Amino acid sequence: MALQSAVLLNSRIMSDRDQPGSDSRSASPSGATPPSSRPSPVSRRGFLRGVAGGTAAVAVASVLPAGCAPDYAERRSDGDALRALTPKEYAVARAAAEALLVDVPVSPDTVAAAIDAELAIAGEPMRTDMKTVLSLMEHGPLLSFRRKRFSALSPAARRVVLDDWATSRFNLRRAAFQALKGFVIFYAYSDEATRTLTGFDGPWPERFALPVYDVDYGEIA
Repeated sequence: MALQSAVLLNSRIMSDRDQPGSDSRSASPSGATPPSSRPSPVSRRGFLRGVAGGTAAVAVASVLPAGCAPDYAERRSDGDALRALTPKEYAVARAAAEALLVDVPVSPDTVAAAIDAELAIAGEPMRTDMKTVLSLMEHGPLLSFRRKRFSALSPAARRVVLDDWATSRFNLRRAAFQALKGFVIFYAYSDEATRTLTGFDGPWPERFALPVYDVDYGEIA
């Protein structure tokens, strides 16, 4: 079932080349991407359906297998129950963080838990879009003739897959990579442990003892 769904997804992605505005130029993960080929920014209004093939990807991801309990942890590393992600999706978020956060003093579990919590608050359509990205990334290696799912690969092998999607000529793959990378990087560098890397001293309430005053606004009609 997973292989059949992956093949169907690949055919949807291939059709991306025929969509208006499609750009076959590669986009470097660290370099600037031409405006015409930049994926839509991640927002609470969703980000995947605006990309050619995105709606089809959501449909395909909905029929991909959820995975067996022995393959994926049922709870977050902190012991809390998952709020938005399935065990499989959580494992993919954690695996992506492990591959992307080289020498960053934040654990992949911390990042995956933060993504799960944010999606529970954000709701739709962001939640479904991100869950779709995670499902597609998990089964994406099948499209490259790898025998293992993304989360079962070594961190180095995962990075190869991520780089392949980042520089793909297909808008859908690039958009999926940018969304996943954006979530991972944002929640990693939001953690206090990265302040030694960024030089951020912390928000004002942590640095200054701001006085608090009672305010009388008078009678409000």
